[in-house]
Amino acid sequence: MKTLLYILSCLLSLLLTKPVQAQTKTHTLTFTIKNLEQRQGTIHVGLVTKAENFMGKSEIDTIVAVPASGPVTITFANLPTGTYAAQLYQDVNNNKQMDMAGSRPTEPFGFSKIAMLMGPPSFEAASFALAEDTELKIVLLSL
Repeated sequence: MKTLLYILSCLLSLLLTKPVQAQTKTHTLTFTIKNLEQRQGTIHVGLVTKAENFMGKSEIDTIVAVPASGPVTITFANLPTGTYAAQLYQDVNNNKQMDMAGSRPTEPFGFSKIAMLMGPPSFEAASFALAEDTELKIVLLSL
């Protein structure tokens, strides 16, 4: 009987002292772009979670082909809860870079939550909280 109590005591001690692992809930984020004027090339989409990365190198990237008709839908799966901002451009000529004329983009581009620019975009203006599966529309802009 002492042995059984000792074993149960040890098991209980292990269960109570073992750190509880937090379960990380993930979410799906879907972007839809409907205002494509040029039906060619690819859409390069990047997600950032830090203001210092906005308008620079994205932390999470994907590329999708522009369809012959209809909207473009881009889905990111298994994203942890957090604050994100999306930045994207349409690579019309498939040269894997955003073409510029001086400091102005010559290919369509866009950001989450920004439908019109009145100066350079900011992370604060483009960012959103991801705490559940989310669908957002992005408007392509041209200068």
